[in-house]
Amino acid sequence: MRRRSENRPVLIARPVIVALGLLLAGFGSTSIAGATPATDVTRETQVTSPLGSVTLSLRSPQQFIEAKCLFIPLEIAWQRRPDVTVVGELTVRRPGSSVSNADSFVLARSEPATGNYTDYVYVCPADGPGPYVLSGTASFIGSDSTDVAEFPAMAFTVTQARTSITGFSLSRSGSRIVASGSAVIARDGIAAGGIVVIAVREPGSSVWANVAVPEVGPKGAFSVRIAPALAAGTWVRAQVLKCKWCTGARAYARVR
Repeated sequence: MRRRSENRPVLIARPVIVALGLLLAGFGSTSIAGATPATDVTRETQVTSPLGSVTLSLRSPQQFIEAKCLFIPLEIAWQRRPDVTVVGELTVRRPGSSVSNADSFVLARSEPATGNYTDYVYVCPADGPGPYVLSGTASFIGSDSTDVAEFPAMAFTVTQARTSITGFSLSRSGSRIVASGSAVIARDGIAAGGIVVIAVREPGSSVWANVAVPEVGPKGAFSVRIAPALAAGTWVRAQVLKCKWCTGARAYARVR
């Protein structure tokens, strides 16, 4: 029998700039998105005892994919005496913070003496991206003796989901300009987190003025009428801000 505990319910990178150029009917538009994560590697930690051994491994970096807890596959491999039960107690911590996410596993005597399977540890959006450390102990409980061994700490990284603003365009509604687009996670096309802020920069000025914070739909779509009348040559910017689990993103369009 294998058991794992999930002590928190599911809750609702360093940028490489990617630029796209679009020409939309009467308006110019450019989009700037966040970065893809670095190539991943396997991290590993192991404990050994006269009663057996357990090896834990996972891939790093991991990446948030939505505004829910990220469950990270943890490979568990073991060898032990047939009469030994193994109880693992694990904790994921973020250095310098109070984040402490606990999990556990049990390898009962009914399990094969040698084997492996996939369990999970987790990091939630409120915990934030950055460096993490997995640590814990394995208790070997035999019919004639017991032993407790401590896993060496295993470091890994969690990165933000990559955000982009797609289809950003300007249209006219009477004398006003309407800014529309979608703020999405590039990997899956789901809505980004945080907020979208619309700003304008008038011709000859270097100052951006925030003019609107549109509602963002469940699939990331937004559309907002800009209150000030905008002169030809005015730049309009859409920007994703305040998303803890996803990158920021910007898109620009110019009134013609």
